[in-house]
Amino acid sequence: DTTKTIHNSEPDYTRPLLKVPRRLSDRMYNRMRVLYSESVARATMLELERILTVFWAHKPPKLIEKDKNFDQQERFSQKDIILITYGDLMRDKDSSPLATLAGFCDTYLKGTINTLHILPFFPSSSDKGFSIIDFETVDPHLGSWLDIEDLENRYQLMFDSVINHVS
Repeated sequence: DTTKTIHNSEPDYTRPLLKVPRRLSDRMYNRMRVLYSESVARATMLELERILTVFWAHKPPKLIEKDKNFDQQERFSQKDIILITYGDLMRDKDSSPLATLAGFCDTYLKGTINTLHILPFFPSSSDKGFSIIDFETVDPHLGSWLDIEDLENRYQLMFDSVINHVS
């Protein structure tokens, strides 16, 4: 099935919540304890489980079902070609930079790449986009969530998790 299924914009807390298997939870906790103190590892684990629960609540049933047969060995392979780019490298006076990027990829790279890794596209204060101010908004100088969703309909998308550069 090559049809894209995106996460719901609103969470569904009426279905059973995600339960991280104890074996996996213990493994993550033990690794965090090596890096941090026990109290920090415990607090971090609680927050991580909260974030995963919220993420799960936004996941549509079709993706949950698809994940049951997911083989991590097939996540990426030698067949994947990923374009890594900032969202503002291409400009057109009639389109947002993200829409211009989509047009460029469709015109010149269609059938060549299957994944776009867009470097931070959130509003930021500095550090070439890595000092993020708002994790929920696309920088209006780049485009909008509609541009991101449009790209997602054409390519697999990859983003950076910028957790150590929060401004």
